[in-house]
Amino acid sequence: MSSLKKVYVARGPGDAHLLRGLLELEEIDVVIRGDDFVPLQGGGVFHIETRPSIWVLDDHRFSRALEIIDEYVRRGVEVDDQAANELWTCLSCGESIEVRTRTYTLKF
Repeated sequence: MSSLKKVYVARGPGDAHLLRGLLELEEIDVVIRGDDFVPLQGGGVFHIETRPSIWVLDDHRFSRALEIIDEYVRRGVEVDDQAANELWTCLSCGESIEVRTRTYTLKF
């Protein structure tokens, strides 16, 4: 009998689902856990992993899944830090705040 084996902890739901798609293209059955979990804000009382994780279902496909994940991580993503430093200005009141998003580009 096969057991679930965790192979990857994602940066977020998008990252988890993208990698799941890559693994499924290789006919590797996976499960994403935690993609519907919304962590509480403002505290570090609990030190649990709250990011989505990917689990492989079939023991015989485990090593191939790790190879694909290693390639995925090696290629990584390019982060546009300039976008993270921009200011957004409210058209109504004129207040400016830092943009809290980043632009990620896959390098595949």
